[in-house]
Amino acid sequence: MKTVLLPVKEFANAKQRLSAKLDPPARAGLARAMCLDVLKTLSRTCVPNRVVVFTAADEVIQMARPFGFDVVLEKSVDGHSAAVNRMVLELLPSSSRILSIASDLPSLVPSEIDFVFDAASEPITLIPSRDWTGTNGVLFIPPARITMEYGEGSFRRHLSKAAAAGHPADIMNLPGIAFDIDTPEDLGLFLDDPRQDSQTWRYLMNHR
Repeated sequence: MKTVLLPVKEFANAKQRLSAKLDPPARAGLARAMCLDVLKTLSRTCVPNRVVVFTAADEVIQMARPFGFDVVLEKSVDGHSAAVNRMVLELLPSSSRILSIASDLPSLVPSEIDFVFDAASEPITLIPSRDWTGTNGVLFIPPARITMEYGEGSFRRHLSKAAAAGHPADIMNLPGIAFDIDTPEDLGLFLDDPRQDSQTWRYLMNHR
């Protein structure tokens, strides 16, 4: 079974690096809008057999359920790395491929998700962020896996972990997965070249 894993944290404290540009309610609204864009995009993919949303937030559960996705309640919130590692272990026995992606990808398109599943040939495929420092997506072909450790410099760290574990790793640079909005620079880039059919764009235009 080809599985998409989407860990989503509560929106209330999201996007702290945008504090110079947006107040807390605006940051929460932006995170909510981007998550909805990702959910809608995943609902239009062709290749995945299931989407698993892993969250502790009631609001996210209510957002995900209309799409018919599997929702797993995160009972102990220990950060993004712990969430991915916990769920990958749980999903490995029932999955032929697992793609974990971020929930803040306003330019994501369905064809990118389908492409990753179809094109991945190495045990681990890493999809970097736009600046090639972060990791916005990772695909595992079981039984291969590494312990994910997100945060600054995670992309190179994950490459090193794959090599140390003896797992050949591929790199895919896909614009919609690479582009998240974490910093004022990211926000400016999106406003300069928006996806105008996105919830993210509509939200930002309504809260200028």
